[in-house]
Amino acid sequence: MGVLERIGGQGGNSSRLRWVLWGVLLGLVWGTIMWAITGATGGVTVWLYISLTTAMLGGGVAAIFGAMNARKKGERVTPRIMPKGDAEKKAESKAAKAEARAEAKAQADARKQSR
Repeated sequence: MGVLERIGGQGGNSSRLRWVLWGVLLGLVWGTIMWAITGATGGVTVWLYISLTTAMLGGGVAAIFGAMNARKKGERVTPRIMPKGDAEKKAESKAAKAEARAEAKAQADARKQSR
């Protein structure tokens, strides 16, 4: 699978794509089973419709659960929308705010101890 190797080689997480592909495959198999249960009516076109529909559902469910698990691990799920320059400015601003909060807390603690 060239796509998975390319994603993994660029520092990305190819396990998410693998989960989605497993979901699609499981959905395809489930669609085939459902088609067989209904007596294989309608021929190949009905099989294709049912199998592809359930495959898309399986892939979607796998993607949602994969994103939820990635979020729990602290990974970024959404794409970065801001240009790099703006992201750096935002990071600097965030660091400055954190530093100001830490300084204010230290001053408040010092005031409490001096009383």
